[in-house]
Amino acid sequence: MDVRYMNPFIVATQVVFRTMLGINVKMGKPILKQTRRTSGDVTGIMGLAGDQRGTLCISFRKNGALFIYNTLMGDGCQEINEDVIDAIGELTNIISGQARKEFERQNLHLKAAIPMVVVGNDVEMNFITTLPIVSLPFYFSVNGGSEEVMYLDFSFED
Repeated sequence: MDVRYMNPFIVATQVVFRTMLGINVKMGKPILKQTRRTSGDVTGIMGLAGDQRGTLCISFRKNGALFIYNTLMGDGCQEINEDVIDAIGELTNIISGQARKEFERQNLHLKAAIPMVVVGNDVEMNFITTLPIVSLPFYFSVNGGSEEVMYLDFSFED
C-alpha cells in the first residue's frame, strides 16, 4: 500500500477529532488486516470513487461509539440506538470529506458514496478492492480515564 494514501486519513482523523470533539487521538502502528471483518461494534462504511476506487470503514467498540455520540450531542446515552448510529455515519462522512480535501492537495480527486452503518462485532465486509486492507488504530481517552480505539480501515484499487 502506497503511504501517500495513508497520510490523508491520518490528518483527517486528527483534525476532525480535535476540532469537532476536542479530543486528541494517538495513532498506533498501521496493520495489514488479514480478515475482511469489522473491527468494532458500530462501523461506518463508505465507498470512494474517482481517480481511485476504494472503501473506507470506521469502527468503534460500543463504549467508544457512545462516548463519541455523547460528546457530540452533550447527551448521556447508554445504549446503541438510531441516534448513535446516525452520529457514527455522520462522523464517517466528515472524516471522509476531510481526507478527500487532503487527497485533493495530492491532485487525487475522489467522490464519496452515502455512508452506511452496520452494528455488530465481526461482521463480514466485502470491500470492492482486491488489495490488502490497511487498518489504522487511533487511541483516545474516554472521560479522562479508560482508553478507547477507533479503527479506520481502507483499501484502494491500484
